[in-house]
Amino acid sequence: MKVVVIGKEHVSGKSRKTGNPFDSNIVHVSYKKNGVTGEACESIWLSPDSYPLSSIEVGKQYNLDRDSRGFVCGFDKA
Repeated sequence: MKVVVIGKEHVSGKSRKTGNPFDSNIVHVSYKKNGVTGEACESIWLSPDSYPLSSIEVGKQYNLDRDSRGFVCGFDKA
């Protein structure tokens, strides 16, 4: 699915629920969706090791691939 990056951020801390530490990049994207006037948007959590924040450009188009369970398995420039 083609998406446009409209924002990005890095988050880290400790889970309130489990107490486990987390470290992630969040990418905010928009895309065309049936039944939506304009575009839909969502926030996608990405591994900072696989997808460094410095390599993701705001305003650029990317190909977002997900597996059968909805997990991100690809996020590359279109």
